[in-house]
Amino acid sequence: MSADLAPLPTTVRERQFLVVWQRPDRTFVPVGQLDVRRDERDVAHSSFRYLPEAAAEPDFQPFLAFPDVDRVYDRDGALFPFFANRVMSPRRPDFVQYVTALGLTYNEADPLEILARSGGERATDTIHVVPFPERDGNVEWRHFLVSGVRHQPGAQERIARLAEGDQLHLRAEPDNEKNQQAMLLDVERGQPVGWLPDYLLPEFHAHLDAGHTPAVSVVKANGPEVPWHLRLLCRLEMTLA
Repeated sequence: MSADLAPLPTTVRERQFLVVWQRPDRTFVPVGQLDVRRDERDVAHSSFRYLPEAAAEPDFQPFLAFPDVDRVYDRDGALFPFFANRVMSPRRPDFVQYVTALGLTYNEADPLEILARSGGERATDTIHVVPFPERDGNVEWRHFLVSGVRHQPGAQERIARLAEGDQLHLRAEPDNEKNQQAMLLDVERGQPVGWLPDYLLPEFHAHLDAGHTPAVSVVKANGPEVPWHLRLLCRLEMTLA
């Protein structure tokens, strides 16, 4: 059995993910939902379905693995290959370095947790696999990898000074040519390390419109030994009104 298709470890929690697609104009829209749960026998069950937004998008084509937009797809015991192939195999020589960059130990690095922290991003497509936020009292939170670090002069030097728990400052960037909703992340004002990922911006601004209070803290600051997109893992919290 391929390592990518191995049964999910018993430590995996129930998780829900939105599958977000990037339009040709580079904006994002949720087109599907992946649910993974365990039954009373501790057997994993996965299901995938398209959201109504998928049928409403004129440029969206169903994924080859899920050709029918009206069907609910089910699988027992392992993730669908479409999603499993977005999780680095533990057979890779750089696997430990990769999961460490995601703030995980080897024992914590089950496929769902890797998917939740990495977003399942692949250079060959425009899909992100985004976990539903977790809830603790009146606080919703999620992990995310900071975008665009390589495009911010001096960002790596600033990241090198960060430690777990350090707070970052959110700064609106309405003059951003690519996305007027863009949110910069500063160590101090005027000292950016990157951006909040575009695929989180609609949800983020909906929270702001509802009067919710955001906060961003560092989970794992990484050095140049890892690719640019892994340099800074953060936690976004929303205190609900």
